[in-house]
Amino acid sequence: PEVIPIIGEIEQVFWARPLSAGMLVAILVAIVLMSIYLYRRPWGLPGWLRASLIVVRVLVLALVVATLLEPTAVVTETHTQVRSLPVLLDVSESMSMQDQRKRSDDLVDAAAALDMVSLQQAADPDRAVMGLNAKQRQAITAASRLDLGTAILSQSGRPVFESLGESLDLSYHVFGQSPRLLSDEDHLTSEDLAGLKADEPGTSIATSLEAVANSGGIPPAGIILLSDGIGNATSQRSEAVLQDLGARGIPVYTVPLGLPNPDDVSIRNIVMQEVAFSGDRVPVRVHLQSEGYEQRTARLSVLLDDRRVSSRVVRLAGGLQFEDVDFRVDVYEKGATKIDVVIEPFDDEVSTANNRVTRSIRVVNEKVNVLYIEGNARWEFRYLRAILKRDPRINATFIASNVGPEVARNSPEHIECFPDKLEEAFKYDLVILGDVNASFFTDEEFSLLERLIRDRGASLLMLCGPMHSPGSYAGTPVESMLPVRFDSEAKWEKIAESVYPVLTPEGQSSLVMTLENEVDLNDRIWSRMAPMDQLPPLLSAKPAATVLAVLSDSTARNQSYPLVAWQRYGTGKCMSIASDRLWRLRYKTGDKYHWRVWSQCIQFMTLSRLMGEHKRIRLETDRAVYAVDGQCRLYAHVLDDNFEPINQPGFQVYVTNVADGQAKELVTLRQDKSQPGLYEGYFTPPKAGRYRLEANENDKRISSTTEFQVSDVRQELLDTGTRPDRLQHISNLTGGTMLNVRELGDLPDLIASDPATITVRSERPLWDNMLVVLLVVGLLGAEWILRRRYDLP
Repeated sequence: PEVIPIIGEIEQVFWARPLSAGMLVAILVAIVLMSIYLYRRPWGLPGWLRASLIVVRVLVLALVVATLLEPTAVVTETHTQVRSLPVLLDVSESMSMQDQRKRSDDLVDAAAALDMVSLQQAADPDRAVMGLNAKQRQAITAASRLDLGTAILSQSGRPVFESLGESLDLSYHVFGQSPRLLSDEDHLTSEDLAGLKADEPGTSIATSLEAVANSGGIPPAGIILLSDGIGNATSQRSEAVLQDLGARGIPVYTVPLGLPNPDDVSIRNIVMQEVAFSGDRVPVRVHLQSEGYEQRTARLSVLLDDRRVSSRVVRLAGGLQFEDVDFRVDVYEKGATKIDVVIEPFDDEVSTANNRVTRSIRVVNEKVNVLYIEGNARWEFRYLRAILKRDPRINATFIASNVGPEVARNSPEHIECFPDKLEEAFKYDLVILGDVNASFFTDEEFSLLERLIRDRGASLLMLCGPMHSPGSYAGTPVESMLPVRFDSEAKWEKIAESVYPVLTPEGQSSLVMTLENEVDLNDRIWSRMAPMDQLPPLLSAKPAATVLAVLSDSTARNQSYPLVAWQRYGTGKCMSIASDRLWRLRYKTGDKYHWRVWSQCIQFMTLSRLMGEHKRIRLETDRAVYAVDGQCRLYAHVLDDNFEPINQPGFQVYVTNVADGQAKELVTLRQDKSQPGLYEGYFTPPKAGRYRLEANENDKRISSTTEFQVSDVRQELLDTGTRPDRLQHISNLTGGTMLNVRELGDLPDLIASDPATITVRSERPLWDNMLVVLLVVGLLGAEWILRRRYDLP
C-alpha cells in the first residue's frame, strides 16, 4: 500500500463505489445513534469521557463505511524524461546500387560520407576533389549506397551522433518493409554493422517511421532517415502516416543516399497483344529510358521461350524514347509462352535488373472458321471477302442470299443456306451477318444460330446495311443477341460529311480499335472514315453492352450513338458495327488499317472460343505474369449440363510447373457466395517458370486450361534513381529538413534536445492504505484502554 499523497497533488476525491447522498446521511445518522445508544447509561462516568467514547466509536464506524465505499484520489504528477532520437538506415535492395559519380559535388558527398574528407573540407567541392587520390576515387566508385550509409553512422557522422547522444537517447534501426533494432547505444561499432546487407525485397518508409515513432512512451525529438527514397508502399497510407507524425510534432530529417539520375538503361514498359496465332508476326512497342549513354547504341532483342527470335540495334537519345520491334511466333503448341524483351546492358550501369521485361503471350494454333452471310454486293463486302480469303489463319465460308444456288454448287467456299445440322452449324467460330433479310432464315435456323452463340461460345457480328439490317430482325432471336436497340420502322439517318467516329475510353483501350499505339494518331486514322453517308436508326446500347465508338456530334444528340458496340450473350459475344464504310480507312494507306481493324475484330470475337473459354468449366487467373512468392489468384466458373451455375462448397484444380514437369499441386477453390458458380483460391509459386492451371481428371473434357508465367521480378532494382523529391516531401510534411552529407553538422542545431516534461494524471485508492489501518486500530485501541480503565463491559 502506498503512502497517502501530498494534499497539494490531489486534484479530486471521489467514491469508487458511490451511494446516494440520502443513503450516506442515513448511514451517518445510524452510526451516531448507535454510538449514543451504546453509551446511554452513565455508569458513573464523567460526561467528557462518555462523549469521547461516543466520538471514537463514530469515527471507527465511519472509517469502516468509508473504506467499503473505496475513496479514491485523482493525483497529478509532473516529471522530466530524456527524449529518444531513432536513426533509420535503409537496407532494401536498391541500396546495393553503385552510383557512377562524375560531378564534383557528387564525388565530394561520397568522399565526405566515407570519411575521406572532413565535413569542413567538403564545403569547397572543387578543392576537395583535387585532393582525392586514385585509390580513394576507386573506393568511391565501388561504394554502394549502403556503404555510404554505414560509413556515415560509424565514421564520418560519428561526432555528430555522439553530440546528439549527450542530451538524447539514440537508437539505430535498419528497415526495408519493417524496422529492426540494430543498437540502442549512443554510437555504432563495426561489430554492429558487420554482415549488414541490402537484401530487403521492398521498402515501406512511412510504415517504418510510424513503428519507431510509436515504440516509446513519449514522442521522439525527431527521426533521422538515411535512404535513397525509393519506396513501394501505397501513397495514400503513406500520406496519412506522415501527416500524423507532423501533427504529433515528430520531425523527420532525411539524408538522401545515391544519385537521382544514375547512368542506366531500362525498359519501362512494352505494349504487345496478349494472344497470337502460330506463325503471326507480333509488333512490340518498347518504352526505353536511358541516362548517361546518349548517342551510344545497344541491341534490343526479343526472346521467345529463352530463344532470340528478333533483334535490332537502337541508338539511345537520352530520356524516354519509343522503339518498335516485331517477332514471328514460331511456336505451334497451344498455350501460354514466355516473351522477354531485353536491352543489351552496359558494363557500368547502376542496375541490369531493369534491362529485361517479361510478358506472356497466349498462342493459338487452330484456324478460325468464319461464316459470312451477305445479301448486298457492297464495297465493304468486296474488301472484307478478299481479307478473309487471303488470311491463312481463317477458313472462310460464304452465303450469298441474293443469288441462286448455282454459286454454291460451283464454288467450294460457298454454301446455299445456314446449316440445318448441329455438327455443321456448331463448327463455326464467327458468323458475320451482312445486309441480309431476316426472311432468309427459318425458325429452326435462328434457333441453331442462337444456340451456337449462347451455348457453344461462338460470336455474331452484324455489319449493318441499308436494305435489311438490322430493321428486318425485329422480333427474332437476333434482336435479343445484338448489343443495341433499334427502331425497325424508322428510315436510315443521313449523316453530315464532317461527322466521324470517336473512340470511347473503352474503345481506346480495346485491341479492336487500336490501329496505332499513339492515341492522337489512332484518333486521326479513325476520323478518315468520314463521310459515312447514312446510319441505321439505333436508339441506344443495351445496359450490358460495351460501346467502343460513338459519333463526333454526340453533344448535339440526346444520347450517344453506339457506332460500334459489343456484349456477351451466354458464353459467346455479339457485336454491332453500324457503318459499312470501314473501307474508307484504305485512303492513301491501302489495306494496312482496313485489314488491321478486321483482323483484330475477328481475333477479339473468336479467341475466347479457340482458347476453350466457351466450355462449361472456365479456368482463369487474374494476371498473366506473377512474381516469385507472390499470390496467384485462381478462378473457376463452373456450369452444369444446362449451363446453369453449380453451387458446392469447393472445386479442386491442379497447378503444374510445365518447364520442369514437377508433380501436380492440388488447390481447392472456395465458393464465392456472392456469384453463383464462381470459385476462387490462391496459389503461391515456389519458383520462376511456366505454370498450367487445369481441372481434375473427371472434368478435363468439359474444362478449359490456362497458363501463366512466374518471373523473379526484383521491384527494388527497377527504379534506380534516388528520390530526393520524395525525401523532401517527407521532411516538409513532418516539419523536418532534408540535408546532404555535407550538412550533417547542422543536425544538433535543428533537433530540439530539451527533455520532455510529462504530466501524469492517475487515480490512487485512499482506502487501501496502512495509515487508515493504523488509524482504525489506534482508535479501537484507545477505546479499549478507556473501557478497561473504567471497568466498562
